Amino acid sequence: MNNIQHQRLFDSFIGKPQHPYGADKLKSIGAQQRMPALLEWLEQPLDLRETHRVASEEVDYAISPIFRAGRAALITGLGASSKSTLLKVLAIAVTTGKPALGLNITKPGKAVLILAEDTAEDAYRSLDAIFQSMSLSDEEIALVHKRLFIFAAAGKDCVIVSNSDEDTASQRLEKLLQFITTLGDVRLVGLDPAIALSRGRELDEIAQRDLAETVDKIAIDTGAAVLVISHAAKSVQYQQEVGSHASRGSGAITDAFRLEVLMRVMTSKEAKSFQIDDGQRHRFVRMQVTKANSLPPDLMQPAWLERVNGGALKLVNLAPAAVTRPRGALELFIEADPETGELVPTAMSFPAWKLKALDAGLLTGATDSARDMSARRLLAAIKSSKWIEDTQGMWKPTDAGVAELLG
Repeated sequence: MNNIQHQRLFDSFIGKPQHPYGADKLKSIGAQQRMPALLEWLEQPLDLRETHRVASEEVDYAISPIFRAGRAALITGLGASSKSTLLKVLAIAVTTGKPALGLNITKPGKAVLILAEDTAEDAYRSLDAIFQSMSLSDEEIALVHKRLFIFAAAGKDCVIVSNSDEDTASQRLEKLLQFITTLGDVRLVGLDPAIALSRGRELDEIAQRDLAETVDKIAIDTGAAVLVISHAAKSVQYQQEVGSHASRGSGAITDAFRLEVLMRVMTSKEAKSFQIDDGQRHRFVRMQVTKANSLPPDLMQPAWLERVNGGALKLVNLAPAAVTRPRGALELFIEADPETGELVPTAMSFPAWKLKALDAGLLTGATDSARDMSARRLLAAIKSSKWIEDTQGMWKPTDAGVAELLG
């Protein structure tokens, strides 16, 4: 396309005619070019002439660069992985405009949290710890008092989605929407946990899909980012490669959300890689985007948070210690259980182990014979450390080898 054609294309955006499915065309739609009848349960089809204009607009992030305004996201993790604390930290950041945990607030506003597992005392104590950890000024604390609306609802029925003919749930949903819209300028809504919002079973795909769609409706109707806390399957604590669909129960809930963030306590293997004592690893939580429809890959790298006084969270920079070749060779004998994801020792023949060592870049040499000699020297090194033993032609980790890797 030459420059003249480019100019004509962009000129066409100026004073362009109304969309053919516009309101003033509805009465005559059947008579013009034999247009099909509209799908009355959907809105008008997109006017694709708006593509360049909309794509050129800056994305509105409630919490940049991850959580978009007007969309819902899932924060999942095992119990005691600081999910609820993360939600409170983000709400305080939104209301004060103060950056937190490596995330920025471009447009401060109000926040609404429904905490179905917190008593009033629970909420007050955790908030006080967060205030101190974030070093909030008196002015910033005053903003939190003015803009943050928390409902500590432990022991209360918080269901807003029901697969029965129950009117109470739909009435609560409408009242929640009315509350948010009446407040105005709400940038964040937090719902904790997902299981408290629905009477449907976690394994019921339809119920979980209904829950996710209801939450997304709250986000779209109010323009706020809506963050929902869910419990993860226990296997995620042992998975070597963290992936999406970590939430417990039916995968339908993750399918329906466009963004999933996983919270996981540091594993023994991760603690060893960072040279952190195993007794201290529970102080550290891994936060990682595991599903995102529009984020660049670099934003899906894990971040590490440290739990400080009162359970508040601080962003920390952890760098793994250099892994020696013998230890890297030993790690090849540890694999994830396909069912549970737990790391377990495995036995291998020398040829099978050598192939894995070659793929891992642990062998040296330009020829097959040189690489074979490199493999034999490396295997001898980990054998001399008493990390592996030969059992009828199969090599497997000793107790000392397992302890070296897994603690």
